[in-house]
Amino acid sequence: MNKATLRGAEAVITWGYHPAIRLGPWRVELDAQSLTLNGKVLTTDTFRASQQPLTFTVSRPQGLKWCWPVESLHIADGELTARLGPQE
Repeated sequence: MNKATLRGAEAVITWGYHPAIRLGPWRVELDAQSLTLNGKVLTTDTFRASQQPLTFTVSRPQGLKWCWPVESLHIADGELTARLGPQE
């Protein structure tokens, strides 16, 4: 089974254009059946984080972004685990 991993220092989960959760170091693991996000939670807006739809967004050079819909998420002890949908 092939796996790929993306890593970064900072990212955000948004509700519309509003930041809901800011992440420090994060990791997305991609395999044939799922995309799983793990990251350290820096800040959370509890109201926005409970709304739908949420989008995991990674800023790239030259103003580009990578975005994935958040299908489910769990936060415990300052760590976030989420299942992501196909890249938008």
